[in-house]
Amino acid sequence: MGQTEDLKNRIQDLLQPLAEANGLELVDLELQRPRRGRTTLRLFLDRPGGITLEEIARFSRVAGELLDVHDLIPESYNLEVSSPGLTRELKKPRDYERYAGRLVRLITRGPINGRQVHRGILRGLEDNRVSLEEGGQVYSIPLEAIARARLDIDMKSPDKGS
Repeated sequence: MGQTEDLKNRIQDLLQPLAEANGLELVDLELQRPRRGRTTLRLFLDRPGGITLEEIARFSRVAGELLDVHDLIPESYNLEVSSPGLTRELKKPRDYERYAGRLVRLITRGPINGRQVHRGILRGLEDNRVSLEEGGQVYSIPLEAIARARLDIDMKSPDKGS
């Protein structure tokens, strides 16, 4: 494990209990350490039903203080805290269960049914296989075959994306 991954894990271990204590989910964190310029730590928070700007601001203040006290990031850095957005990535297996019934866009590592890009209604996850309904048919895609997955929005019918 590299230094950056180790640091990300330590930050996750520090901030996860804070998120949970506030009824939030630390969906993801990104740590960008450019060769030149300032390091950026991005935290993505959510909760069932969505998160408010006030909750994000409160978490940002407390997390910033906690990170300063523990001095995990040796260099100066920018802290950015936000929600994952309407088209959030699906990263964890539980995301595929949580967002069942929603429109998703999947990119697979190789062709499945002749395509690598799939868009349809997520039907859930069972035995590490994602069920996706496309064009009236339900396909089973192995979780390990998915390179990227995110919620999608149907611009023709906005309520289909939610």
